[in-house]
Amino acid sequence: STFWAMVNDLSEPGGFFHSDNFVSNELGFQYVIPEMLSDVGTGGVYVGVGPDQNFTYVSAMQPRIAFIVDIRRQNMLQHLMYKALIEMSSDRAEFLGRLFSRNWGTEPAPGLAADSLFTLMGTIPRDTTLFVANLAAIFDRLPRHHGFPLDSDDSASVHYVYQAFFEAGTTPTDPS
Repeated sequence: STFWAMVNDLSEPGGFFHSDNFVSNELGFQYVIPEMLSDVGTGGVYVGVGPDQNFTYVSAMQPRIAFIVDIRRQNMLQHLMYKALIEMSSDRAEFLGRLFSRNWGTEPAPGLAADSLFTLMGTIPRDTTLFVANLAAIFDRLPRHHGFPLDSDDSASVHYVYQAFFEAGTTPTDPS
């Protein structure tokens, strides 16, 4: 409840943007990690701006707490969507299956490289039933487990983001 109150007290209202910003983890942003670790170390506080490259930084820096801020409320809601999906998943493969609403059938081998997981995921058709079940689980998890009462605008935004991952898939050659 403290986190949610802070989010709502400090956040600007949602706005209109000419484009969406669903994924951004450019490889060029990772060159700073060794210097960050050398200068700052791990276990502190992390403050970042923007989308997904922060997950790479947080993973490398292992802070006690992390704050990621952005002008787009939709980005914050997307991160909460990720939070719910990560918490419901036992590993990276299960997370990807939930994120893209694809049923692996047989789980891929443990330790498979990320690019291989994405390539395999791109061969699996999307599953509407899984999409509906996962979306319901996200909408259940955020308020029930974390006390984040999503209003109708926030719920519509989470649905919009999740639908984008469902429809776009992992590659331009996605079979869906």
